[in-house]
Amino acid sequence: MERDLTERISARIIGSDLLKKISAPLDEFLNRCFRAPALRRLKVFLNGTWVGHPLHPLLTDIPIGAWTLAMVLDLTALLFQLPQLGLACSIAVGVGVAGAAGTVAAGLMDWLDVDPPEKAIGAFHATLNISATILFLVSFLIRWGQHWQPGWGAFAVAFVGYLLVMGGGYLGGIMVFHMGVMINRNAYRSGPDDFRPAGEAGDLAEGQLKRLLIEDQPILLAKLHGRIHALGAVCSHYGAPLNEGTVVDRTIECPWHFSRFSLEDGRVVQGPACASIPAYDCRIVNNQVQIKIRR
Repeated sequence: MERDLTERISARIIGSDLLKKISAPLDEFLNRCFRAPALRRLKVFLNGTWVGHPLHPLLTDIPIGAWTLAMVLDLTALLFQLPQLGLACSIAVGVGVAGAAGTVAAGLMDWLDVDPPEKAIGAFHATLNISATILFLVSFLIRWGQHWQPGWGAFAVAFVGYLLVMGGGYLGGIMVFHMGVMINRNAYRSGPDDFRPAGEAGDLAEGQLKRLLIEDQPILLAKLHGRIHALGAVCSHYGAPLNEGTVVDRTIECPWHFSRFSLEDGRVVQGPACASIPAYDCRIVNNQVQIKIRR
């Protein structure tokens, strides 16, 4: 069966040798840089852990909204000869450029954490959006030179930029809705609603992490200071197996991107993860560990 348009576009971008040659060394260099503690704190901030939501999609509304308003004001000014709209249009273009700078920075931090197929789509997505930002900046400078008066030249440059933004948004949609980038990997976890057996308490050693399936739910058991904790076994950020992680200061640290989750309640203690992992009530009956999901 013939693949749909989205699949054909994705396959073409993912198979591009040029994108691989450009993005691979950039990815390696930036990941090395952002391992430094100070830069890592900046990365986690831009990942959006502090708002409980990836920051990049939140910030995209600023340039898209501002530039859409600029297009409307520009056309109205040019078609109906309303030069008094020129300043408002220029402000909208400038606000969009400023917002795009933050949006690109946040998107880059997310891009560092994804796998090669998503990296290829993300690199092309970024190329389109950065090119659009440059075009809108050029349009802003043209308006500045014209003392904020509307003109077809500034509009044409901005319009090409706007088309690139739409293309970039389409690729962003592919990454999220087709490839699952930056979604909560535990969004559909549920149960068990009643206590279920999860093994013998004596079988779990101090500091040990043990993964098991209960009602098809991946569960992580961890024993710390003689107490057994039960959490979801999948990192919410990118699906890493937390049983391969490390216990650090009453948290479980993800083995892939080093997010940390509280052993007490699964909340995010350290990003880049934005969503908590499921937590389970845990009890011991006749040396048997029993758990149920904590609502």
